[in-house]
Amino acid sequence: MKKVLTMFTCLLMAMSLVACDSSESSDTLIMGAEKLTGTFSPLYYSSSYDGYVVDLVYDKLLDYDENNELRPELAKELPEFTNEGKTITFKLQEGIKFSNGEEFTANDVAFTYRLLADPDYDGRYQPYVQYIEGYEAYKASGKVEDFTGINVIDDYTIEFTFTEARSDNVLNVGNSGIVSESAYPDYKFGDMSSVKDQNKTPIGTGPYVLSSWDASSGAVFAKNEEYWGEGFSIEKIIIKPVEMTTDWDELKDGSVDLLAGMIEPKKVGPASATDNIELSSYPRSGMGYIEMNSVTGATQDVAVRKALVYAFDRQGFVDSYYECDDCKGIDGVGAYVPGTYQNPASAMGEVVRNNEEVEGLDTWEYDIEKAKATLDEAGWVVGDDGIRVKDGQRLEIKVLSMKDHDILSNLVPMWQKDWKEIGAEVSVATVDFNTLLDKVYNEESLNEWNVFFMATSWTNDDMGGIYSSFHSTQAYSGGDNTSRINDPELDGLLDEAMKTVDDQDKAIELYHDVAVRLGELCVKVPVYGNTYFDLYDGDKIEGLKTNTLYPWTSAIQNASLK
Repeated sequence: MKKVLTMFTCLLMAMSLVACDSSESSDTLIMGAEKLTGTFSPLYYSSSYDGYVVDLVYDKLLDYDENNELRPELAKELPEFTNEGKTITFKLQEGIKFSNGEEFTANDVAFTYRLLADPDYDGRYQPYVQYIEGYEAYKASGKVEDFTGINVIDDYTIEFTFTEARSDNVLNVGNSGIVSESAYPDYKFGDMSSVKDQNKTPIGTGPYVLSSWDASSGAVFAKNEEYWGEGFSIEKIIIKPVEMTTDWDELKDGSVDLLAGMIEPKKVGPASATDNIELSSYPRSGMGYIEMNSVTGATQDVAVRKALVYAFDRQGFVDSYYECDDCKGIDGVGAYVPGTYQNPASAMGEVVRNNEEVEGLDTWEYDIEKAKATLDEAGWVVGDDGIRVKDGQRLEIKVLSMKDHDILSNLVPMWQKDWKEIGAEVSVATVDFNTLLDKVYNEESLNEWNVFFMATSWTNDDMGGIYSSFHSTQAYSGGDNTSRINDPELDGLLDEAMKTVDDQDKAIELYHDVAVRLGELCVKVPVYGNTYFDLYDGDKIEGLKTNTLYPWTSAIQNASLK
């Protein structure tokens, strides 16, 4: 604990994470990332950067290994399925403690999922519990005995029973961080405020504890003295805030040791030619996309949404942005225009990567004239000033953009040029990343945007991960259906696909139908897929090998500092 205090004192005195002398940083890994929000809870986090903290501090019942295969973590073994697949039983490891010294038991698992069912819960992860038997009854009464689908058999055995067998059931209860019941002594059913109040002070069973954090200087971690597992020899970790415009310079200059998920050729290229920089590359289980508001403004009209995409040269963007003439010893950056919004790591990967055609799927090829014709047919008439109007409404497109974002600095001018050509008035509001998240998830901000750009990654290989992005039950403040699309046909397809558990061929066919319907609705449109590059200082770090579902927060288990 003395070393942690020394690091913290150094941070306070210098007001910089990199100001400590080399004797204090020789056992420290400094990771550069965009700013953390302080939402360090597996119940509430949204950004992947806050997710780094969650991954370091919390464990899950199941997680992926370096081969992208699901393995037991807090669970002793893979779960047992009974009751026609509706009941899942986990045997838990014994002798594990949370960082507060309290023992981990099945009661903590049950408590974690009861929190997600609290009527005052307004985070993203309500879908994890909505199909557990007794969910509605418990939500109404607050009586533990009414939540019949969560059954603590003994201290080290827990059973989940669902109302129906669904393909995502095991990941929903197995692949989420587990919190300590003892860490929330003031929690009362129907009031999540005491839980939210502790988002900045996480307590888990993972390999690290959060020693300190502030928004400007970042997060400092020390080894969890109660940690039960093997590996994780690195004593300290710092997640330091860096900007996209300067992160490569900081790695090159030694201000940070690691940058994860790099995609830009102007960084990957120089890194590949720099002697001390090592690259760990893997296919990304995600993509960059644009999302359109389906409930307010001109983008309520599906014809407008389609026209905007027809007038967006996605292939041209990928070809120009991802050209990597300077890349040494690597085969470019593996970028492509996805055929549909889906998880490339899932069984739909061939469709996503355009290696398999789906009948009826509109891939939105760039065609300005088709965009104009689409608007003409929908009754959007060009006015004297060149801006289209329909029923007195101007074709105004409010773009919500992120400042200092390299990709958006390329995309926004493209949109302004081509969308103006088809008769749209484009306005751009620039905010920071965390503000953008707040606005697109908040019902009260719906009138402030029509289009935003975001990138996402899936942490599993499940096809059903798109359910929360498009199902109408997830269109609420905090829900992942940020377009607020409400389409009964799409809901039906998603529900049927999720319930197709034992026949993967049929499930894939259903997800083909989902892809076709998403093409018709045109609310969440992929822009690029790519390879991820984790760049790190090879003179300091060795043994860091990441993979698609095995991020740096897991890979440091087998890494060390020289």
